[in-house]
Amino acid sequence: MCPTCPSGLAYCRHLSTVRTHLSALVNHNIVPPDRPCEASGGLSKEVWSKYQKDCKNYKELELLRLVYYGGVQHEIRKEVWPFLLGHYKFGMSKKDMSQIDAKINERYQQVMREWKACEVIVKQREKEMQSAIFAKLSSGSSIDSHVLRLAHRDSTLSNEVKRPSAI
Repeated sequence: MCPTCPSGLAYCRHLSTVRTHLSALVNHNIVPPDRPCEASGGLSKEVWSKYQKDCKNYKELELLRLVYYGGVQHEIRKEVWPFLLGHYKFGMSKKDMSQIDAKINERYQQVMREWKACEVIVKQREKEMQSAIFAKLSSGSSIDSHVLRLAHRDSTLSNEVKRPSAI
């Protein structure tokens, strides 16, 4: 019974919803419902090293079944997770893995170069905006169209400028 409801009806509805959503998480291609689950120990370091020595000795589905039922031993998680996440495919050679890593690294470097170029532009705009505002405020004159253009040009900055109050 639900502790917050006098009747168990709401609690039963909740359990039914949870059960439905949890059953949808089971991938029957990896975990056939009729197959016994002798995988409570999970993917061990020994099984993983045997797999790496001879990839054809183990099937991908068997490795996934071990992981599904019992997890991955802590010592090998760093090696196994790239396979589980699809970064590497099971059965790939070390050469293929290093080529994928090189491509990903190059893409990362390219994206970082692009972001750094954008960062320079944003910083320059901020500097121009601050200089123009400080110049206008220190001269005591009103904000002219040049400062408003600078504020409008960079949509990330506010175009509201506080004017000094008259004394």
